[in-house]
Amino acid sequence: MSELAVLREGGVAVFTFNRPEKRNALTPAMLEQFEAELQRAADDPVLRAIVLTGAGNKSFSAGMDLGVLFEHLASQPSGEKIRRVQRRLQAIISLLEELEKPTIAAIGGACVGGGLEIALACDLRVASSDAKFGFPEAKIGMIPDLGGTTRLARLVGPSVAKEWIFTGRTYASVRALELGVITELVVPGDALTRARALAIELSRNAPMAIAWAKRVIDRGLTMPARESFELECDAMTEMLPSQDLKEGVSAFLEKREPKFTGR
Repeated sequence: MSELAVLREGGVAVFTFNRPEKRNALTPAMLEQFEAELQRAADDPVLRAIVLTGAGNKSFSAGMDLGVLFEHLASQPSGEKIRRVQRRLQAIISLLEELEKPTIAAIGGACVGGGLEIALACDLRVASSDAKFGFPEAKIGMIPDLGGTTRLARLVGPSVAKEWIFTGRTYASVRALELGVITELVVPGDALTRARALAIELSRNAPMAIAWAKRVIDRGLTMPARESFELECDAMTEMLPSQDLKEGVSAFLEKREPKFTGR
């Protein structure tokens, strides 16, 4: 049984972390498969949106498998090897974040540690009211090390990020919604259904427009406003002559649904 199940339906793919007996804890093999599927998704012209979820009803993902971590530590890795492994894992999560197609995390149950780091790298997060969020790493002597410290602070601000990371507490989905950690709250069992519906909605919009919007928003967070405005100019320079814009305007005037091709 694959640790990562992938189901494609039209322009939407659902990636499922598939270790329900281990609360969908992450392993190196799972993350390597995840990387391969993300690369395949990036090159697929038909695929327009991705949903990430966890198998079963108990967890989106409980983070890295501690058994694997203990084995790694038992080998007494050098500082160089630690950095190499960390950078490799960080690069996989960054690949998800930088994918020029919208990504949505469908969260039920526990979304903690590395699982939350993956969710934070998605564009949108839909969670059920029974979901729980947190970074418990400080309780065992670590920090969120796959980009979680950076992404959480940029999303909710440094003070709230410090509270979450310093205390290692678990937070209810209502609190996550208040802070903007999740974008939508649904009843238990409905997160995947709602996320898929949202993915279908996004897949109907112009892929070039979504890719550029994502690029400008994400890069704009780390640059002066004037430079971000230049990115908007870059976007329009590419999009104004595009077939998709012509199709979108024609469809609007003809009162029909557009058929975008990404060109």
